[in-house]
Amino acid sequence: MSKSIAKNALYKVLLNIFNIIMPIIIATYTYRVMTKELIGRYTAAYTIFNYFFIFAGFGIYNYAIRELSKVRDNKKKMSQLFTSFFVIGLISNIVTIIAYIVFNYTLYRGTPVFPVHLILALNMISNIFYIEWANEALENYGFITLKTIIVRLVYAALLFLTVKSSEDFLIYVFLTTFSTFLNNIISYIYIKKGIGFDFSNIKIKRHIKFLLLVIVMSNGNVLYTQLDKVMLAHYVGEVSVAYYGVAHNVMSIINALVLSVVFVTIPRLSNIIASKDHEKYINLLNKITQTLFAFLFPVALGMFVLAEEIFVLFGGGEYAGGGPVLKIFCVYMVSLGMEAILTNQVMYVNRREKQLVPMIFMAGFINLILNYLLLKLNVFNEVTAIATTTVSSYILVITEYIYTRKVLNIKFNLFKFKNFRYFLYALTFLPISFIYKSLISNMYIYIVAIVLTSGIVYTLCLFITKDEIWNTAINRFLPKIKGKFKR
Repeated sequence: MSKSIAKNALYKVLLNIFNIIMPIIIATYTYRVMTKELIGRYTAAYTIFNYFFIFAGFGIYNYAIRELSKVRDNKKKMSQLFTSFFVIGLISNIVTIIAYIVFNYTLYRGTPVFPVHLILALNMISNIFYIEWANEALENYGFITLKTIIVRLVYAALLFLTVKSSEDFLIYVFLTTFSTFLNNIISYIYIKKGIGFDFSNIKIKRHIKFLLLVIVMSNGNVLYTQLDKVMLAHYVGEVSVAYYGVAHNVMSIINALVLSVVFVTIPRLSNIIASKDHEKYINLLNKITQTLFAFLFPVALGMFVLAEEIFVLFGGGEYAGGGPVLKIFCVYMVSLGMEAILTNQVMYVNRREKQLVPMIFMAGFINLILNYLLLKLNVFNEVTAIATTTVSSYILVITEYIYTRKVLNIKFNLFKFKNFRYFLYALTFLPISFIYKSLISNMYIYIVAIVLTSGIVYTLCLFITKDEIWNTAINRFLPKIKGKFKR
């Protein structure tokens, strides 16, 4: 059942490229149609919803991928595990829906945000049928890609046809939940053709302890960006949340593409760990890390130099001046890449969730303390909020890395020059942007010039230094292209 990592990564990259293009189109349209206040209202409501949604999902996604990956060649065990996870998800979603409705009826009834919360509650109902973890454990990335593209296109068509102004705000909120339901139900129908329910050996209690640990591990953002949004909404205002939310969305869209290489390898690494092939694990881990950094640094620095222009492209002139917050998010994105490797490819696949939880809480509470210090100093805003989150994220990375080297004794050098030379190559983007800034006044021409020139310079750096990742890509794809021309 083993499938090509390269093919899986290609599917994931294609999917995420589409997931970049469509959200950019949708967000650009939405931010222009809606006011900053409405965008801030939705962001604030969705942030509160996410706190409940964490318990609705109950950490099943990450945990199930790892556990199903180990037994994917045994159909009966697959069915039994699938059934156990589905039942746990059913219970957690029903309990959370009730708690969420009661919470909002008590605190927000009669306020403008109350209808938004009620519509978002539909996401929990559709989450009952969210079984994408089974598709990923089986490495069905071809299906996931095709299905997601179709659902996104349907969502975009409905959005453009029905949402014309701020008067259609609640329709916009409903469409976001409808697209989630459509995505989940199609995946559910597809996976049920290959995996049936088997209630003969359901185990609930056995998984609860690990799932609780995974909840914290995979949702550490509640003490990071989610905390920032809640505090900005409460202490600063909806407009500040809107700026923060737009920058966070831009970073998340791009980051998803960059991290494709990390997440598609979780099932494979789990399988290798189960086979106790340590040398193969270390080799793959090093290769994944180097590949990630080859993309992470140029993307982060590219966004950094074009931060102001990207903000205007997304939200229009109304969002001019949002560049500084996006620039800090670019620095934050680099830490997320490092943390994704250490958390998912090291701590998680080696079953160190219990040790990871206090690390996440420690860094998260540092972020909380720093935010309150900024409040006391009266300098808390969308820029300083993400700055404290960035500091906390790097503290988490350093803590995880020390644990990996000293306690797990895994000879994995995250900070070696081979990985960080890509940062040096990408630094060439800064003088390029400085030169073009003084020569080009048209924003669109400036963006194209920066992207093309920086891309060429970065590629030349890889070529001149005979980079391993560059050579691997050329050796893999060039023969295929030549073969097609010969035919």
